[in-house]
Amino acid sequence: MKVKFIKIRKISWKLTAIYALVFSLVLVLLNAGILYGVKYFLVHQAASQVENVSRTTSEMIAGTNGEHMNLSDPELMSQGGTNLDMNIRIADPQGIIVNDSENFDTSQLSIVSQFNAIRIIELGEKHIILENTEVYSGGGIKAYLQVAKSMDKEYSFIKLLFILMAVADFFGVILAVITGFMISKRILKPIDKITKTAQEISASDLRKRIEAGDADDELSRLAVTFNQMLERLKDSFEEQNQFVSDASHELRTPISVIQGYISLIDRWGKEDKAVLQEAINAIKNETANMGDLIEELLFLAGGDIGRLQLHKEKINLNDLAAEIIQESRLIAPEHYLDCKINEQIELDADRRMIKQMLRALVDNSIKFTPKGGEISISAAYISGRIEIAVADTGIGIPKGEINNIFNRFYRVDKARTRELGGSGLGLSIAKWIVDAHNGRITAESTVEKGTTITIQL
Repeated sequence: MKVKFIKIRKISWKLTAIYALVFSLVLVLLNAGILYGVKYFLVHQAASQVENVSRTTSEMIAGTNGEHMNLSDPELMSQGGTNLDMNIRIADPQGIIVNDSENFDTSQLSIVSQFNAIRIIELGEKHIILENTEVYSGGGIKAYLQVAKSMDKEYSFIKLLFILMAVADFFGVILAVITGFMISKRILKPIDKITKTAQEISASDLRKRIEAGDADDELSRLAVTFNQMLERLKDSFEEQNQFVSDASHELRTPISVIQGYISLIDRWGKEDKAVLQEAINAIKNETANMGDLIEELLFLAGGDIGRLQLHKEKINLNDLAAEIIQESRLIAPEHYLDCKINEQIELDADRRMIKQMLRALVDNSIKFTPKGGEISISAAYISGRIEIAVADTGIGIPKGEINNIFNRFYRVDKARTRELGGSGLGLSIAKWIVDAHNGRITAESTVEKGTTITIQL
């Protein structure tokens, strides 16, 4: 019991770990996407500002608006406005710096290389986005322009956002673990119930059932299936107990008879030959009945545990039925037995078992059909299947009993059956053989008119 408890807990922790891992992965990827998107937006916005300032300042230096300004004119620095994060430098054609807004130090950055390209450069802990531009006027280079923007504020914001998201991820993982554990506990609760119910079940008490609930989910269906399995087990145990009880009762009767005659011999049979002969004949009959009963019990027991194997072959049903009728005429000459098969019928089946089935059905008809009555075997192909019928003009079976005749040890008239030597297993054996061949057996009967057993193979 302890092992089952630990195993369930391991499953719950596995579910928790999977849930937490998936949730954390989604959360991290989502936050990473947000962080990347924010960074891309801020860098793109800064690059646009640098490009706009660079373009406007270049136009003022080149005089495209009709005004020619001196490279050292302070007004050229005005394009950066009051933004201290923007720095503008201008160099003459020889590369000498002649104008600088000096908002921050960019002296380490070359002004005469990598023109017309937005770049992000790290200067120590400082991040700068810049663009170098060659300014042409009158067919030649008039100046070199460098517009740089500090990204310190943007990167500080990104860093703060990263920290906040990392904290959110941390608490999100904790929340995912707690939520995952609660969800797994809820999901596995029916399995806990199944385990506890299974632990409370014993061979003597199979009445316990699991509450499946109204939800139509996998675990509810598992509970329903488990309950159905318990119901089948209960029915199986009850049938087994009934079988043992009936078998014991059937064996007790002949044993009691034998013991009675042995006592009779012990008292009077030693001197009275008539009593001795009567006792010997009775003991022989009861011993034969016991032998037949034990053979039938062994057959059914072997079938139940899967020991009996079918050895299928092509058999001619006409010949087999004729053989059964011929043998039965020798046993019951006072009955009219007939084979009514009007076409050649072959089937793939175990010949020995099919013969045993037909023998059991014909013997049963002989027992319950008065002298002079008719018993017949007929067969035909119907809708692609072989249909065999064993019919008699016997005493018939009451309507309320017809559904029970294939049960083991079942007798419609117990006294009459025992008097005729029946064990109540013949029809059960016939049904087992039909089921083993994936067939179907049914019965129709009218009291005082007769019974027809139909087999479809």
